[in-house]
Amino acid sequence: MMTELIIEKYVIKSTGVDGGHKYISTEIKLKGKMKKLTILFADKSDEKELKNNEKIKVKGEFQDDGKEYDLIMNNATLEK
Repeated sequence: MMTELIIEKYVIKSTGVDGGHKYISTEIKLKGKMKKLTILFADKSDEKELKNNEKIKVKGEFQDDGKEYDLIMNNATLEK
């Protein structure tokens, strides 16, 4: 399911694999509860545009595997 979110508070993290990829870690309120959300980008060019705590809009495939798991957004893109 494609979902669009506006995020203001987040942390940019990175992997050391495959030349390194950046991703976002944040928390959102879902069904009245705060849950951790990891956002993985489809294109490395979007990763390069990330700046800490700058308001952004992202669109991607939202994955919720249940209350005991963190949320994931795959194939995300920065919307302008």
